Amino acid sequence: MRIFIGLDGGGTGCRAQAELADGRRTQVVTGGAANVSSDPEGALREIAGVLAQVLEQAQGLAQGLLPDGGAGDPVIVLGLAGASESGAAQRLQHALPYPQVCVLGDIDISLKGAFGQEDGIVLAVGTGSVLACQRGGQMQRLGGYGLSLGDEGGGAWIGRAALRAALHARDGIGPDGPLVRAIWADFGALPDVISFAARARPADYAALAPLVVEHDRAHCPVAGAIMDRGCAYLLRAISHLQAGTYDIPVAPTGGLGPVLLDRIIAQGGAYLRRATPKGTALDGAIWQARHGARQKETPS
Repeated sequence: MRIFIGLDGGGTGCRAQAELADGRRTQVVTGGAANVSSDPEGALREIAGVLAQVLEQAQGLAQGLLPDGGAGDPVIVLGLAGASESGAAQRLQHALPYPQVCVLGDIDISLKGAFGQEDGIVLAVGTGSVLACQRGGQMQRLGGYGLSLGDEGGGAWIGRAALRAALHARDGIGPDGPLVRAIWADFGALPDVISFAARARPADYAALAPLVVEHDRAHCPVAGAIMDRGCAYLLRAISHLQAGTYDIPVAPTGGLGPVLLDRIIAQGGAYLRRATPKGTALDGAIWQARHGARQKETPS
């Protein structure tokens, strides 16, 4: 019996699940950060470990269903943040011990999970940020270039902006506020902030984002200014993808996507048509695995 495996990975963690041809699924297996741009070796270790665990579960489910007790080679789709920009696909395909591995961007699987084959826009915001529009079977992607060059409005971008605001307030060139005081209470002193920044990865910066969201809700002007900048970028990106078609639904995904879309709608984006994703990015990866296998099996 055929095994289809989907994996959703990014700067905060990765998770995978397998589905058999009869629709039964394994439990979701989780792993650590799988950022193929900032830590390709670490990402490979996490991905390989999670895939091995979920394949073992799937083979257990399939045992006895075939005469030889086997299930054939699994069809695997990896949806990874930064995969489209880093050239990671070929490296991962060669490094993993499976003959049928397809590597996509995380936004590709988010789109399929949220809308299937229907039209829509996905606002995917977690550690980073990326958006994409699916219209008439065609996909247009926007953003997702990593913290150094983009990811505006993402958790890492928000966390880094908070540290900058704290430093500017310390130097007397930026406003003080509850967020600034909370950051200094957490870090203690300037050397601690500098040391953190020297070793921080995107996920480390993103860990500060909930603090900013909390203080924004409490009307801290420093936190509000950071969130305003991030939301302004995301609204501009959504408007570009809409291309004048304002009724196209927008589905938020990721840890921050729903929070930020709600804020955007409340502060000037009331015309946006918010949609609940039909499924998760992991569902989209499994869908892609099944769809890709069917395409290969269909005679041309």
